[in-house]
Amino acid sequence: MLLSRTKFNHQRSTAPNKKGIRVLKSVIPQLLTSFQQMVEHAPAGIFETNLNGQCTYGNSAFRALFGLDNHSSLTNQLNAFFHPDDKAGVIKQWLHCVKQGHRFSYTFRVQLPEQDIQQITINAEPVFIDNELIAYIGCVEDVSELSHAQQLLKENQHRYKLAIKGSSAGIWDWNILDDSVYYSEKFTDLLGFDNLAFGTNWSSLTDQVHPDDIELFENQLQNHLDDPFEIFDIECRLITQKNNPHWFNIVGEAVRDQNGYPLRMVGSISDITDKKQSQHVIWQQANFDPLTALPNRNMFADRLKQEIIKSKRHGFKFALMFIDLDHFKEVNDTLGHDAGDHVLVEVAERLQLILRGSDTIARIGGDEFTALISQISEIENVEGIAQKLIQTIELPFYYQGESIFISASIGITLFPEHSDRMDELMKFADQAMYRSKDEGRKRFSYFTPEMQETANINRQLTQELRLAIVDHDFKVLYQPIMCLKTGEVHKAEALIRWHHPELGTISPAEFIPLAERCGAIIDIGNWIFSTAAKQVQHWQQTLDPDFQISINKSPAQFQNPDPSADSRWIDALTHLGLNKGICLEITEGLLLDDGSIIHQRLQKFQAAGFEISLDDFGTGYSSLSYLTKFDINFLKIDRAFVSDLENSLQNQALCEAIIVMSHKLGLKVIAEGVETSNQLNFLKLAECDYAQGYYISRPITAEEFERQLKSPTPFNLNQ
Repeated sequence: MLLSRTKFNHQRSTAPNKKGIRVLKSVIPQLLTSFQQMVEHAPAGIFETNLNGQCTYGNSAFRALFGLDNHSSLTNQLNAFFHPDDKAGVIKQWLHCVKQGHRFSYTFRVQLPEQDIQQITINAEPVFIDNELIAYIGCVEDVSELSHAQQLLKENQHRYKLAIKGSSAGIWDWNILDDSVYYSEKFTDLLGFDNLAFGTNWSSLTDQVHPDDIELFENQLQNHLDDPFEIFDIECRLITQKNNPHWFNIVGEAVRDQNGYPLRMVGSISDITDKKQSQHVIWQQANFDPLTALPNRNMFADRLKQEIIKSKRHGFKFALMFIDLDHFKEVNDTLGHDAGDHVLVEVAERLQLILRGSDTIARIGGDEFTALISQISEIENVEGIAQKLIQTIELPFYYQGESIFISASIGITLFPEHSDRMDELMKFADQAMYRSKDEGRKRFSYFTPEMQETANINRQLTQELRLAIVDHDFKVLYQPIMCLKTGEVHKAEALIRWHHPELGTISPAEFIPLAERCGAIIDIGNWIFSTAAKQVQHWQQTLDPDFQISINKSPAQFQNPDPSADSRWIDALTHLGLNKGICLEITEGLLLDDGSIIHQRLQKFQAAGFEISLDDFGTGYSSLSYLTKFDINFLKIDRAFVSDLENSLQNQALCEAIIVMSHKLGLKVIAEGVETSNQLNFLKLAECDYAQGYYISRPITAEEFERQLKSPTPFNLNQ
């Protein structure tokens, strides 16, 4: 081979140095041997081949690559190892290089015995002697791993391009050193620009940032470039090609050198306009009343919290008003909820006209509004605003040709005089509003400490109401109802009394409203009914088979969500063997509720032997249509018309009219609150059916009631 038979040509010198020649001849074999050993043990595969492609030499690395174990094997042609799909290309390139005397360089696959397919690269240089090509000497490399890595890189680049193309996000790649930026087609599509015309520097993006957002954008970007632990993730508006602001989420991360200096930054943008709009709708629904568009309770609480912080910081004062519409329920009940909604919207508009732009008006409930009057200087200013609010709500509302009149009761609390806590301010304003209600409505009241004391007492009573039933602190008294025609008593009203072990006797006027508010009225009402039913059973058996006891059933009891509540009363009466003996006293307010449902429930009671009495007639809504629409048995004239019966011609006329009208409608009349003989005599002459009051008897225990009926002159009826 050339590498083993290399010859050295030399020219004789004109003055030959025989000693030098001898030295040179002795060294050359040593050099040749060293060179051959170096080639043999080189890590790269080195080979020599003739022009026919037959290997004439291969070092150990070459033989190991092809799985050859001795030199004799080199006589075989190596093309037997070439991959069938690559062989023709290799031979074609070889023949072309041999013909032209060019360098041979080719990468192709080989299939070696008992090995996987490998990728190799051959680089061979032509060898000439006297300008004649006689062989090729070269090296071979196993580039399988490199080729595999390049293929993976190519595939990943392809996937990256596909991901960019298919992604809903726009991609940007910013070379910070030269300010060049790659913007993907999706990036420019999101903004409505042509990709080629958009620009290729960083300002192409920043020029589209909304003026109100650019400072935040640049600050967060700079923070990230200065500190790798500061993320760049921002929601801001970008101006589209059509000059419309769209919301985008822009994220990015800097690529840094070994010193942490940013070289590039890669990121994406995503259009979140729909998300932002949905968030706004959710925020609107969470913080504003959908009917009036006023702030709701949640938003008002936040405004109140901020006002407290501001007022504490600057020493300001403010007023909180709690506004409740009087008799608004009547609007819904008589004209429908559409009319009620119309009124609420107009109330909101009127309130906003009265208040300043710096004030806050909110709707926090059905017919409840709150107003926050900020930075007040004089208390008179607050009173003036409250009076204007009352006056503007007093003005008539018009709906589909109907005139609607309502009023407002307002409670006022002041910061910081009454409190500097949000929960207390709301609570105190609510208490003051109820004071306005109690004092006749259509007025405003300031919070006073006495209101809080009353509230504390009410809270204590509310907590103990349910315990009172278990501890038997309640008792039922009976007040006789006298028949004016015969002077006999075969009717009574059951009245509850509460003797608290520490507070003493508590008036029903105090604890019944509390029981209705907290729901305890359901249990109390059931207990009264059970007690009265057993009592009437006993008196029918021992005194009078037609004896009847009236019990009050409040609207709150009719609102009991338990559908079986009525049936349990009816079943209890049946279980006692009674088909009569209980009269339910209801108020006119109950009849304003869903008439058809109430009508059906009353009919169900009457079919089971109950009778119905309309209590306090003349003090409520006094709609005569109720007397014909509902099957009422008794009508009770309120004590307000009886108390001054001797001196008031108007009361006399009203009582006589009620009695005559009731009799014409087939109703019997009971006058309550009779306290003098003159009142009793007038009612007799007016042909009233029954009378009830202190003149006849105070409410007494069942034992005393029975003793009186068994006495010769029960309840002094002969007086």
